[in-house]
Amino acid sequence: MREIKLTKTYLPESKSYGLLAPIAILWAIALLSIFVWVSVDNNIFPHLYLLAWTAFTAITIFIPNLILYFQGEFKFNNPIVYASVLYFFPAFIIGGLFFLSGMSNPYFVVFIQDFDTDVSMTFWAVILGFVGLSVGFMFPVGKRIGSYLESKLPQAEWNPQNVILPTLFLMTIGIASSVFAFTLGLIGFQKVAEIGEYDGVIYIVTMFSTLGFFLLWLAVFKLPKLSFNLWLVVIMLTVLTIGRALAAGNRGSLLSSFIVIAFAFSFSGRKVSWNQKISAGILLVVFVLGGMIYGTTFRTVKGSEERSTIDDYIVNIGKTIDSLGSQDVGAVFTSGIMSLAERVDAVSSLAVVVSNYERLAPYEEGYGLDNNIIKDTMTFAIPRVVWAEKPVASEPRKYSELYFDYGDNSFTITPMGDLLRNFGWEGIPLGMFILGILLRTIYSALVENQPFSLWRITLYFMLLTSVSYESFYGGILPFLVKVGTVSVVGLLIVNFFTKKNGRNNVKI
Repeated sequence: MREIKLTKTYLPESKSYGLLAPIAILWAIALLSIFVWVSVDNNIFPHLYLLAWTAFTAITIFIPNLILYFQGEFKFNNPIVYASVLYFFPAFIIGGLFFLSGMSNPYFVVFIQDFDTDVSMTFWAVILGFVGLSVGFMFPVGKRIGSYLESKLPQAEWNPQNVILPTLFLMTIGIASSVFAFTLGLIGFQKVAEIGEYDGVIYIVTMFSTLGFFLLWLAVFKLPKLSFNLWLVVIMLTVLTIGRALAAGNRGSLLSSFIVIAFAFSFSGRKVSWNQKISAGILLVVFVLGGMIYGTTFRTVKGSEERSTIDDYIVNIGKTIDSLGSQDVGAVFTSGIMSLAERVDAVSSLAVVVSNYERLAPYEEGYGLDNNIIKDTMTFAIPRVVWAEKPVASEPRKYSELYFDYGDNSFTITPMGDLLRNFGWEGIPLGMFILGILLRTIYSALVENQPFSLWRITLYFMLLTSVSYESFYGGILPFLVKVGTVSVVGLLIVNFFTKKNGRNNVKI
């Protein structure tokens, strides 16, 4: 591959909204479907005043994004915008409308003691959480710490075309680790009965595949012209995207792949035409609905999360495809919409926590869930190899068993629900405020107002996407540190082979 001359280029300006448009299209489709549903049945909202809470929550989410817009910081890679468009708005506004309309009607609604009061307080928990997150992000301390760290980070940079082969090597390690993890039941739609000493290490090494996947897309998008070899890389990445989605057997794998590609594209600085935005919007809808339909059908075909051999798993993939092919298209589409409604809705599951956290508090110790935030934060740095019996305080199955009376699934808790369980209502804004400072530190240290950098952007992407807004708050810092560590190791591997092969780092 021929060498290219690199010029000093900066990250895309905030007024280039890029792939925010297709996400807005998805929102519009979801909202339109709800209003069409309302027009068919005038009694669909039996709790009308709760719609006011939904609107109030939407305004709360909108205001910080509006502030970022006027500050010139409204862009997809901003942590607040990312959290808004990919979780808070879909989960609590669209999902809230799905829930209040009855399109999402999970069995555990019966666990909500006082529906009107508890659901309204659920929206209040979301408001407190998002305000705390936004204020923490805008608080100057995070930016100052991040700016200091940025000045201490290495300034060397890679030529995009020179990282292709080293990154392919890194992906090979990640894929091999993923296959091994799959045979142990650590990934895919299966689970292990007991966590082994090295299971955590094996699982975290699988992150090399995601890191390499993003870095390759970023390098490909950054290059001005694709050679024949690079087209082969694109084809390989596309095949891997489909293969990972089929093997994962979950409803969000295609969406996760879309996010990886969308982030890489937005960071590359390429201009996006409206035709591309519309195409991306259509592709996003297809990915979301397709993932919902495939994931739901696969789980039905497989039947349980019992550990499977690779051969059996492949057979189940084939049965799932055959099952989808034999069904009526209208029935499949309807099933996808209903699955989407149930999957997006985070209000109902959070409402169960809001309704029952005080009543169930005395029983949490028996399930190992008590003070999980403090326990996991204090112990995560101790490897399981050293402490084989190290407890997992933020355990989704135990939480599901206690709060939802069903331990064979992992139900959404959200950081707000976890903070409420541990510290009460005052803990929600304080805990999210701290998270906001942490995110601003990472953002300022790696990408804010900085020249384009392959390794910094890749590290930032891995850290940002490691923060889960539907899981435990207690798991955020431990997982962030683990992902950060394995990402740095992966980037060092890429750097080592880049230099070893005579591809010197260059200054952009």
